[in-house]
Amino acid sequence: MTTVSHRTTASAASSGASPSPQSFDPNHLREALGAMATSVTVVTTHHEGERYGFTANSFTSVSSSPPLVAVFLAETADSYRAFCEAERVAINILAEGQGDVASHFARKNNDKFGEVALAEEHVDLPVIDGHMAALKGRIAHRDDAGDHLMLLIEVEAVCTSENAPLVYQNRAYRNLV
Repeated sequence: MTTVSHRTTASAASSGASPSPQSFDPNHLREALGAMATSVTVVTTHHEGERYGFTANSFTSVSSSPPLVAVFLAETADSYRAFCEAERVAINILAEGQGDVASHFARKNNDKFGEVALAEEHVDLPVIDGHMAALKGRIAHRDDAGDHLMLLIEVEAVCTSENAPLVYQNRAYRNLV
């Protein structure tokens, strides 16, 4: 499949002419996807006696029967090996006001859990306190997806709160009105 980036010039738009295809520019894709508002998640796990986590806004619902979601992890992430081998994960859907948590888990080479409050009732997986929702599940499938690892997760438990979601759009955290 060939993908082509299209940009409409003012003269083409006013004349009703179709835009002419230009060579694909990955920056145009980044701009378009960056303008799209997304939820913000922190995916966590226990592996070989250690806790691991990463920030992901590449998170999506896949199926309700069976209950499946997917997240994507960059192969350059500090926690890549742990998530290649872990069996279970928690997907913490962050709440409004947790932008600092998202930024903390997005950084490399820091103590991810040192400054983060975890919900005490969840001893099986690290669940971040104050989330909008948390999904816990088993990794059902892994696959390479370009420079990312796709984790397909079968959801086993859902924890919700009344908190509003944290939203990310145009490189900034946003509040819903």
